[in-house]
Amino acid sequence: MINLNGGAFLVSPELVLKISSPGPSFDEMAQKALDCLAAGVARVWIVSDRQRSLTIFAPDSAPMTYQNDQPIQDSLFPKLNFTINELFKKAKI
Repeated sequence: MINLNGGAFLVSPELVLKISSPGPSFDEMAQKALDCLAAGVARVWIVSDRQRSLTIFAPDSAPMTYQNDQPIQDSLFPKLNFTINELFKKAKI
């Protein structure tokens, strides 16, 4: 079991959230997300302020990217009810 910084977890978390930064490319973050899924993490979310998007990685499915006013849907969090625009507005970004 790993985290995105390379340290070990005793149990796999349900969700790993990564905020994109100027350093690693999206492809590098996506590979780390896949590594986390392989280690037993249920979901990996990557938020990009540049793209104003959220990409959700889940086992056995293709990544899904949400933007604008598209409602975010994740079966791991069935009561989730927000959009990326609402997220960035709330964060004042």
